[in-house]
Amino acid sequence: MNFFEAEVLKGKYFIPKSRERLRATMVNLFILVGAFIMLLYAYENLIQGYYVMLLIELIIVFILMVSYLVFPHYVNINHTSYIILGALTFLLSMSLIVPDQDPELSLFWLASLPIFVFFFLGVEKGIRWSTNMFFILLFIPLISYVSGVTFVYEWELLSQIVLGYLVVSYMLYIIESERSSYEERLNVALEENKILLKEVHHRTKNNMQVVMSLLEAQSFKIDDPKYKKMFEAHVDRLKAMSLIHKNLYSNHSYEEVDIQEYLEEIAQNLQTYTEYTINTDIDPVVLDMKTAMNLGLIFNEAVTNSIEHAFDGESGTIDISFKEQGERYSLYIKDNGKGFDTSKTYKSLGLTLIKDLSATLVDSTIHIEGDEGVTIKIFFTKEENL
Repeated sequence: MNFFEAEVLKGKYFIPKSRERLRATMVNLFILVGAFIMLLYAYENLIQGYYVMLLIELIIVFILMVSYLVFPHYVNINHTSYIILGALTFLLSMSLIVPDQDPELSLFWLASLPIFVFFFLGVEKGIRWSTNMFFILLFIPLISYVSGVTFVYEWELLSQIVLGYLVVSYMLYIIESERSSYEERLNVALEENKILLKEVHHRTKNNMQVVMSLLEAQSFKIDDPKYKKMFEAHVDRLKAMSLIHKNLYSNHSYEEVDIQEYLEEIAQNLQTYTEYTINTDIDPVVLDMKTAMNLGLIFNEAVTNSIEHAFDGESGTIDISFKEQGERYSLYIKDNGKGFDTSKTYKSLGLTLIKDLSATLVDSTIHIEGDEGVTIKIFFTKEENL
């Protein structure tokens, strides 16, 4: 079904779950279904000898298929909608004048036309189009009454059809007006919420910076290297958490994070405190805020541990890789330091945090290798892929 919507109905050319994509797929669905139905009735009209209506239907089918082929490369949704509406208006008008095999089919298209008009053109343009259509249809019973010529229906029935079209159009106008008003109120509320969320993330980042400043100021008064490092580790964790709030309000997204930008910011921050080289190879993947924050904390802990414990000399390299592999993601953090014996149990807060945080990722697995440096491999699945 996704292939049909994306490829056949050409939804792939529009943003997923957007109104434009819905309109585009509905336009193409209407074209394909309408062309198929008209071809069936054109065949019946051919058999029955209604050649004038046959010609009209074939012309309409040709117009619809050309519109389908050139959409959306040469004509946009609005232009395609006008082409379909023009063709359908002409078909309906002729179906009330020129006999065919099943003239009652015109009543179905007549009822469908207002729905199409208001859905694709909106309230204001829908009113104008429906008004013009009403006057066009009104001429048919008037001509029949004045001239005495009977078309497909008597002029009395034609008058009722035109009045019915007016009533249906008015009902759809009321429904679409209410829907548009609700959508407008919803958009206003959404914009207000975005502004509030931006302010919340901005204030959160600022408050965390205040806390970091207090911790850094306090660490200057501590002489014991052990406790001084403890304060610095807490500052780094807070910094990793504050960067995600900065990423959220800076990129105008309040639920998803660009993981490439986020992790590279953490890497740049850690690089300023060490002479060891930190290399990153991170795919531009967008993840939800919770997953991104946990990855950032894992990243911070693993790199900090490598900086503090992996190297004896003044040179060393830490390589970080984050890759998208189908429906799974992988995070590799590797250093070329002295490594450690993974068979032993260590009372390390950093390793404990890494394991606990990796367990919060969806369907995750973690592998830690201590030969020829330390390598941490974490695999997990994006939640929406489950």
